Amino acid sequence: MKRKMIGAAAAYMAGLFFASFFTDPALLLTTAAIIAAALLAGRKYGFRTADYIMMTVCFAAAVSVFSIYTHIKYVPVVRMDGCEGSFSGDVEEVQHYSSNNAQYILKGKINGDINAKVTLFVNDVEAEIGDRITVENCIFSKHSKDYLFDSERYYKPRGIFLSIDSAKGVNVLHTSERRFSRNIEIFRERIISDFNTYLGKDSGDFLAGMVFGEKRGMDSNIKTAVYRCGIGHVLAVSGLHVSIAVFVIMSILRLFHINKFVSFVLMELLLMFLVTMAHYPASAIRAAIMMNFLYAAHLFLRQNDTFNSLACAVLLICLAQPYIVYDTGFILSVAGTFGIGVFAPYMTKNMPTDTRLHKLMSNAAVMLCTTLSVFPFSLLFFDETSLISPITNCLIVPLCSVSMVAGLIYALTGGLIDLLFISKFINDFILLFSDKAARLRFSHFSSESTALIGGLLICVVITALVVAVFRRRYLVCCTVALSLIFLFISSGFVRSIRNRSTIIGVLGKGNNAVLVISSGGTANIIDLSGHYRSASYVRKYLMKNGINSVDTAVFTNRIQSSYASYAKELDFISVGKWLVSGETSIAAANADISCLGDKDAVLLMNNCNISLSESIVSVKTDTVNISFVSDNSHTVEANSLTVKYGKAASGKESAGKNTILLNEQNNFEIILSDSGSCDIRRL
Repeated sequence: MKRKMIGAAAAYMAGLFFASFFTDPALLLTTAAIIAAALLAGRKYGFRTADYIMMTVCFAAAVSVFSIYTHIKYVPVVRMDGCEGSFSGDVEEVQHYSSNNAQYILKGKINGDINAKVTLFVNDVEAEIGDRITVENCIFSKHSKDYLFDSERYYKPRGIFLSIDSAKGVNVLHTSERRFSRNIEIFRERIISDFNTYLGKDSGDFLAGMVFGEKRGMDSNIKTAVYRCGIGHVLAVSGLHVSIAVFVIMSILRLFHINKFVSFVLMELLLMFLVTMAHYPASAIRAAIMMNFLYAAHLFLRQNDTFNSLACAVLLICLAQPYIVYDTGFILSVAGTFGIGVFAPYMTKNMPTDTRLHKLMSNAAVMLCTTLSVFPFSLLFFDETSLISPITNCLIVPLCSVSMVAGLIYALTGGLIDLLFISKFINDFILLFSDKAARLRFSHFSSESTALIGGLLICVVITALVVAVFRRRYLVCCTVALSLIFLFISSGFVRSIRNRSTIIGVLGKGNNAVLVISSGGTANIIDLSGHYRSASYVRKYLMKNGINSVDTAVFTNRIQSSYASYAKELDFISVGKWLVSGETSIAAANADISCLGDKDAVLLMNNCNISLSESIVSVKTDTVNISFVSDNSHTVEANSLTVKYGKAASGKESAGKNTILLNEQNNFEIILSDSGSCDIRRL
């Protein structure tokens, strides 16, 4: 039975992946390789013909369900992409922002006909959960992938396929419906407000992340430090949170000799509270399902198996939502649970635990196995992944657990039992420790190479095949070690190639532009537009490429706000010198700031010269000349390539030969070669 459940879940999930990536040849080949490896492993484990038939049926069912869901739910909605229309729907979720803006998730009908869930970002209309919002006229647009945020991947698993743009005639009908959901949200916001009041903004946001999985209010530098430290998983409500919360309440109930059936019901209520407060993330639902299997087995005197429970939970969630395979949190949650509940026990089965040293080594080995299970997917979905997580998970996560329990007790009792002083003391220490650790170069790893990440995922498949076929721990260790050697050597090779080239990263949104010019291991930043989001684009680009220091940062527009934005976003990046155009004076401690005045400037790099004038920036090597122009009234000398941004990119004329208009086409790299050619690579 156990083997059949695991096989069914694996086959069904493989079918969903197969169907979701049906148009990508590389991913199709990878899926085919995984299926072939699974079939070979099945022969090793003595699978019978009936087992293969069952797995084939599950695989075919997943492909069919995914296709039917796409045809019925997805296609009719996304046909409205770029079309005008009206929308009327109920508010399911509200997120308030600064400057009196708010984003609403609405469930209703497009043009009174097509069922859909959409996002609406407008000036706050003071609508609450359960109220009805009507938009008389708008333009529907499909969620897309921006360099900063892949909104399609984020919203698609939740069944949200469109956003509303250019909304006109927005009306709100306040209702008394969904009072329970509304009260839950009010209670949640009150508790988070209490956390911020009693603990301070940073510590309070960190506790809100641990208790409710709420990360949107956290400072970006704090999130970076926490993830680099390897404890970012405490900010997503999943197995750790559910296990700790259930352990605490069940221990209390056993202390008072509460009937086991009553205890089970109370546990269910606690799980519902946690999942609801976290806004129903797939990771929390998966953990709740597995916890039900665990305690139901105890209740009815049955044996529970982690691998089997994980397979059941995955299968149930995938049956309910075929698009869950796009959900980053779900994939990481499954990988982490597999690592700590299946892979780690297998690898540490014969390790001694009779002394404290042996127990410490065993715990470190468990954390290492968990980290290895999550590592490829973390590298795939995020800018960086931690290299010190096995250590920090042993030392810091227990402290996080104590802080989380104190916050959870406060939330469950509505503030009647106040132990937040414990959380304050612990959180301040953790945030300080994370900040120090995050600034160590060896604490994290990043890679921009998709080929390298793809190779690492293939190594995962090979490792799984070695486990299934040979079942020898030393062979598994050798395979993992060789995979890591491949990763670090390949990464070093890729970065050495980049360091030998002059690369211009053209970043920003719309016709705004900021340049990151790297050559010979050094980098310079030239912000041409002064857009308030430009620093975020630069931060992401530097982090993905493992660039920790910048020689010079140049600002040409909106000097004061640009400097403030970059100083915050580049907190983990060492900037040698700041240059500002004109005579703008900026006061900043511990920063080398100079004014260019009205003069042109020239920056020297290893393989190129960068010249800056009023509206033209040129990057020249011995064979290539790239110009960035903001005004069509300025003449440009014969160039290898001209990039027009700002007003010059907003004109109606089409781009000529060797000309790029930066309208919605930025976020790419220009790679200069010694032969005089320019290669363009989309980011």
